[in-house]
Amino acid sequence: MGALLARLPERDLRAALRALQLLADQSVSSASFIDAALEQLPGIVASDLTTLSICDLEAGTRRVVGRKGEALSEADRAAFNRHFREHPLVRFHGSHPGGPTQRISDCMNVRSFRNSALHAEYYRQIGINHVMALPLRIDSANVISIVFNRSQSDFRDGERGLLDAVRQPLAAIYRNLVVCEEASIGLKRISQLAADGAWQMMRVTMAGHILDASPAALRLLSRFFPEYRSGRQSELPATLFAWFARSRNWGLERPAISHGQQFTSTHLGSKLIVHFVADPDDASAGYLLMRAERFDVSASDLAQLPITDREREVLALVSAGKTNREIAAVLTISARTVQKHLEHIFQKLGVETRVAAVIHALGGSPRTSRT
Repeated sequence: MGALLARLPERDLRAALRALQLLADQSVSSASFIDAALEQLPGIVASDLTTLSICDLEAGTRRVVGRKGEALSEADRAAFNRHFREHPLVRFHGSHPGGPTQRISDCMNVRSFRNSALHAEYYRQIGINHVMALPLRIDSANVISIVFNRSQSDFRDGERGLLDAVRQPLAAIYRNLVVCEEASIGLKRISQLAADGAWQMMRVTMAGHILDASPAALRLLSRFFPEYRSGRQSELPATLFAWFARSRNWGLERPAISHGQQFTSTHLGSKLIVHFVADPDDASAGYLLMRAERFDVSASDLAQLPITDREREVLALVSAGKTNREIAAVLTISARTVQKHLEHIFQKLGVETRVAAVIHALGGSPRTSRT
């Protein structure tokens, strides 16, 4: 690529530098950057259709932002998604996180592409025969690219080299804008969460490595993730990291934290709540705010157990931490009757203690979700 750049005309390089300068000057947010990029970049490499493509690698779907007057129909978008997994550029960039700018013709020969179902059902329908993608961001979940499309001639080596020369500066501008937006929202979110109290904080890298954590925060991990040995591991538990990796939104929508998206895991009558907040001073790190709270278990939640309705009421109150006397007061029965119900519960569930009965009732294993 270096040799290719050396052969590029000086006027093309100057045009690319001017476009970068304009983008840097005009971009005050990730959305304004994309609008400006879609307008400026076709001025240095001609394109019949220029879009921002946000590919969700796990879901196998793509979202598209186009220039004014260059919109794709819902039918066109659906056709692309039907062939998402076989798209040569999605497959290439999904396995090459460092880039580079790539043409479909770099991935497969033109005849094979023209004979593919992807071309027949999508590209032929929108009048496109040649495609080149400049990746802005690639991680395990997303491929975010500016995509150039033409109907007639393929993109020349010089055009590919020119776009690849500006790729890293473009990606840096975009990344920094998104990080600043996340940090701004995150600082507001920290204030809201701290006001509630009882939150523990853990500083982590974007790769899930724990940089700093209080003993209380590590105890929470050990409590809700049995596979995690407090103090011995330096990485987040797998289920928590899977959520963390997806909570950092590199697309155009507001970061997940602005919508209150959170991670939850339930275990033995308690719920762990986790929020992610970006570090405003370090784009490679962020904070996890964690808190545990008890949740109420109702008799109906224990419907699968082989016990009577009254015994379910008793066990639900035991799960909530009530004593025999407190359960008796709630159910308007004697404490002795409560003890008899517990003895029957122990016998039916094959356990010997209240704790064992609660573990059996609640499944004994964490349940996780994103809300």
